[in-house]
Amino acid sequence: MEEIELTEDQLLSAIKDAGIDKSFQKYIQKIGDQRVDKGIKTYQGNQDKKDLSDKERIESLETELKEMKDNKSKDDKKTLVKAELKKQSLSEGFLKYITTDDLNDQGQIEEAVKNLKDDLLNAKQADLDQKLKGFVPPAKGEPGDSGDSTLKTYVENKNTGKIAGNPFEGKLDEGK
Repeated sequence: MEEIELTEDQLLSAIKDAGIDKSFQKYIQKIGDQRVDKGIKTYQGNQDKKDLSDKERIESLETELKEMKDNKSKDDKKTLVKAELKKQSLSEGFLKYITTDDLNDQGQIEEAVKNLKDDLLNAKQADLDQKLKGFVPPAKGEPGDSGDSTLKTYVENKNTGKIAGNPFEGKLDEGK
């Protein structure tokens, strides 16, 4: 589509020729009113700030600065906890299980991560113990029969005498 550039007079003439000049005027008035309302609100907000005493402005700035410091401190703590999780071979996803608000130094962070790891290992061990419950685990170092029982069964079957299709005579049949 080709773009048409009109001067202000040409635009107003085209709008009038199209018969939409009253609608256009209402639209322009609406846009103008919105901008004036926004400007007045901004002006009033600035006036409210000017009306504050120096002491109140300083207190407001100190509050904002404290909030910024707290947020930075929380981010720094989270970074330290993530590093400790990685150091102890845990996923960074476990960060959500550690509250960083109470952690003030590296020792507390290490202890919190260690406690989390211990809790996870204990839960995993309890799960394994539950799975093994009811089954007698083999004793360590106990020798197996290494196939002796299979051989013994085979020999007993061969020595029972004549078996269908087997010409072998058992020891008991030899004396008869």
